[in-house]
Amino acid sequence: MAFSIRTRLTFWYVTLLTISLVAFGATFSYSLLKIFMNRTDNQISSVANMMVHTVIKPSGQLFLPRDFDIILERFFGIRTAGNYIQVLDPHGQPVAKSSNLEALSLPITGDTYNAAVNGATTFEIIRNVGRYPVRVVTKPILLKQKGLVAIVQVGSSLEGMDEIFHSLAYIFILGIIASIVIASAVGWFLAKKALKPVAEITKLARKIGAENLNERINVTTAQDEIGRLASTINDMIGRLEKSFKQIKQFTADASHELKTPLTILKGEMEIALRSKDNMEYMREALKSSLEEIDRMNYIVRNLLDLAKMDVEKESLPREPVNLEKVLKERLDHFKRLALDSGIQMYILKSSPVVVYGDSVRISQLMFNLIDNAIKYTPRGGAVELSLGEEDSRAVVKVKDTGVGIAKEDIPYLFDRFYRVDKARSRDVGGAGLGLSICKEIAESHGGSLEVASEVGKGSVFTARLPLAAPSPA
Repeated sequence: MAFSIRTRLTFWYVTLLTISLVAFGATFSYSLLKIFMNRTDNQISSVANMMVHTVIKPSGQLFLPRDFDIILERFFGIRTAGNYIQVLDPHGQPVAKSSNLEALSLPITGDTYNAAVNGATTFEIIRNVGRYPVRVVTKPILLKQKGLVAIVQVGSSLEGMDEIFHSLAYIFILGIIASIVIASAVGWFLAKKALKPVAEITKLARKIGAENLNERINVTTAQDEIGRLASTINDMIGRLEKSFKQIKQFTADASHELKTPLTILKGEMEIALRSKDNMEYMREALKSSLEEIDRMNYIVRNLLDLAKMDVEKESLPREPVNLEKVLKERLDHFKRLALDSGIQMYILKSSPVVVYGDSVRISQLMFNLIDNAIKYTPRGGAVELSLGEEDSRAVVKVKDTGVGIAKEDIPYLFDRFYRVDKARSRDVGGAGLGLSICKEIAESHGGSLEVASEVGKGSVFTARLPLAAPSPA
């Protein structure tokens, strides 16, 4: 059975408090017991020592008149009141008792007697003398000439200590039970109060769906754990909102981009069918249809590239790629197109730079950047290519003298299907996907793609990729 966090917190809190109280009670009782025992032992030891020096005559005979405890207290100042005193002969048989023992006697065990014979003093608790336990010290009386002449036993009732500890036990038991009850109630209340923001977060999170991703959780205290959790969830919802917007925009743009050529294609085919006798018009219609099919093929191919890169972002093949070789190959590929468009294209600077990555994707990155520069550069302009190193990164720059990009368009330039000038884009065959693919390729290789542009003066696209190894001198 799974318990709620509130229940578990309360249980842990109460369990810890109970263990602490029991440990404190045991430690306190043990310490108090030791204090009582030490005081009792000191008291009966003092009486036993005085008895040893009082009840023996110099000749070694015992001096034990009747009611000797009263006589010792009155005439010798030995405080015997409240103590049980018993004197045994060398064989362990009682020869004298204090008046308060009457018909009772202090038993002596075999171990205690053997210890006395060997001259050792022992302390023990005897439980069969009267109603309460008795703390007894057994002390031998030894003379050099005669050896063991007597054994003195002095006992003190533990009645007071027993009553105190019974009272303490009741107090501790009742106190622990009361503390557990109070702690459970307080712990349950505090856990509810502490977890209230979590309940509110859960309630609001359940309400948030794809249709209202603009809602956010209210963060009251950003520095505590709950605040950080709420902030993290808000960030996650923000990313989801952005992703959903991108998906919706992507779907809408893709539908629009594919719908336009399909509409044109359908219309031209219908007209061509009605004009079956005019072969020249049918030829033009077929030519236009092929152009629209090529455009659709270009859009679909780019969409597939983007989808493939989204899936394979973490599993791209890694191999050494000579960027200088790739750049020269792309230059040779576009040289004829640039001449036909009246555009000068050349490599301004080149270094033998090697990176790790997918050679096909990196070649596609160079292709798209150069193709984009040629498309948006008017006749008589120029496209400059450069390759170098900077901060352990390969730096590829594609500079054109084209129409440039307005500042307000630059933040959205790499978004999918975003086009600065839609009319111009259709004339040059763009679909707003080339730069998105370039950025995806650069970032999937651990690099970046940046743009600097000024309207009427041209643009500079800079791709940075991590170096595979230091380039040779």
